[in-house]
Amino acid sequence: YGWASPDHPDVTGEYLANVRRFLRHPLGEHVTALFWDFSSLPQKPRTAAEDEFFYQALKVMGDVYASLFGTIVIRHRSVPARPAELDGEVVILVEKGGGLDGAGAEAEMRSALGAFENARFEEGRWRVRFPTHAAAEEAVEAAAAAGALPGAIAVFLFYNGRPYLARGWTTFESAVSTEALARLAYFPGLGKLLEERLTPKVVEIDGAGPRVAEMEDRADEGMGPRNKRVIAAIEAASFTGKGDKPVVVQLYRDYATKVNNAMVASGEAQEGEYEGERNAAGEREGRGVYRY
Repeated sequence: YGWASPDHPDVTGEYLANVRRFLRHPLGEHVTALFWDFSSLPQKPRTAAEDEFFYQALKVMGDVYASLFGTIVIRHRSVPARPAELDGEVVILVEKGGGLDGAGAEAEMRSALGAFENARFEEGRWRVRFPTHAAAEEAVEAAAAAGALPGAIAVFLFYNGRPYLARGWTTFESAVSTEALARLAYFPGLGKLLEERLTPKVVEIDGAGPRVAEMEDRADEGMGPRNKRVIAAIEAASFTGKGDKPVVVQLYRDYATKVNNAMVASGEAQEGEYEGERNAAGEREGRGVYRY
């Protein structure tokens, strides 16, 4: 799911309501424990010890989402509508000790961003409200210009209405959740065994109600092209956290390697398709490529 704001992921309560609906549904009644990033990991402000724990957890996040045997993933792809009380709200993250780090920087921000009201300085950031949401969007776009607001790390809308597929972390989470399922197309014996014995891996919980997700990632595109497609999607997506993008790309690369090695270790020969030269008897001969 996509966080609705930097302070709280579920300001409307819609995500929680649909999680509760899932847990009461036949698809979720077997669940005995729930990992939810906001509640399961220490959030800011964190102590040094909590920071260390947080980044240790981040390194294995792909395993939590992707385990075929230990977890299922519940996915909420629709983003709740923005509450009216958050119209026009903008956040400016500032450099510590920089020109915007303090209550005296309000005039400089007005000069760069235009007229706003209800300015509040909090540690490491400003929150301001523009007269209309359209004005807030224009201010955020203007701030993206190089050098438009020196001392600002990032300027963004407080309520994040960005679509699910345009977000970096959700793109990663969906990819690792379906990575093993996509690879099972090339290990049919293992795939049949797991499908017979395991509950569905991904369940959609938004909209009309819980339902098994369609595994569009099992299209016969080949694992190499799939990996390139996922990495391109992550790189094209938006991240709020500065520096998150290369970290997430590497998390995906590491997980894809790990799950491939695990399936090869199952002992089942991997299915593939030969493309190349053949002799008169139709046998592979000469140059060619074996695609998986």
